[in-house]
Amino acid sequence: MTLIPRAIPAINDPEVVHALAARWRRTRTLLLLSAGVLPVAIGIVCIVLAGMTSAGRQIMPWWSAIPAVAAAACACALLSWLRRNGLSDPHSWLPATTLMTSAQLVLGVLPGSGIALRLSPGAAIAVKALCAAGVLGAGSASALARLAHRSLLSAPVLELGSTAFPLVLAGNGTRLVIGTDRADWTTRHGGRVDAGVSFARVQRVTAHSHAIVLHTTSGSWTVPVSDPLTAQALLRRRIAWWEERRDAAAEREQRRYLDLVQSLAAVSGAATRGGISVTVDSNGLTTGIELSPAVRELDPEVLSAQLMACVQKARADARRQVQDLVLDHADAEMPKASH
Repeated sequence: MTLIPRAIPAINDPEVVHALAARWRRTRTLLLLSAGVLPVAIGIVCIVLAGMTSAGRQIMPWWSAIPAVAAAACACALLSWLRRNGLSDPHSWLPATTLMTSAQLVLGVLPGSGIALRLSPGAAIAVKALCAAGVLGAGSASALARLAHRSLLSAPVLELGSTAFPLVLAGNGTRLVIGTDRADWTTRHGGRVDAGVSFARVQRVTAHSHAIVLHTTSGSWTVPVSDPLTAQALLRRRIAWWEERRDAAAEREQRRYLDLVQSLAAVSGAATRGGISVTVDSNGLTTGIELSPAVRELDPEVLSAQLMACVQKARADARRQVQDLVLDHADAEMPKASH
């Protein structure tokens, strides 16, 4: 499984993929180095330090391996986070990489070097070199994570509006964040003001000399920006992208609902008891009764009791099938809601 996809994730528009291909290749290389190669290399440094403590010893002290285990755990945590949800938020690459590589230094490289110097004083030069390599690797990882973010988003292009990446436009004392379903901004003109509006409320976006205006169902918001035309184009593109995804999601949900209705209509509960067979539909209404010749000799009251018991059993079977269909439908919706 590829750690970082070769194509920008969650993009189906060929034009957008082609326009951002070169930018994504550079970003992917930098991100692989910062969040993959260098953290793993730091973990290897800690493993080598742990191995140096056992040089000339028959049994390595168990506690000398703790720094190596901690550094490896940090590298695995960073890679797991990046694979699961880190790719969608480039602004978190630098903080996450800095946090994990710093943890590798504090929990792995520094204590591992101290243990190695104590147990293997003859290898002081090698230990110090490995410690310096770990520190250099952590610093390089943070620098490369910053470069990866800048390579992808520092110079906004129109095609970025058709991606799920948060876009940040700063200037004129305002920081505008264009998210996946809303726009938020912070202004510092005469005091700090935090505001935001969801795309569902935006009717149109216009550009003026030093600001864009978001016309909503409840009024207009003026947002000062350094490049109004670029901000307007990106915001319009992102809103159009959001509307396409919303309409597609609504269409998928409608199809799934119709499929559920058809499946419920096809539910048929069945039960057999004492020569009596009963079938019912999803509403519990009896759709068929079959009586074997053996029931002809039964007393009418006994026959009626067995028939009602068989009907109840068939209804229970139909309810179970309905519940299973509804639960399967709900389980299929849970990942989308959590996403």
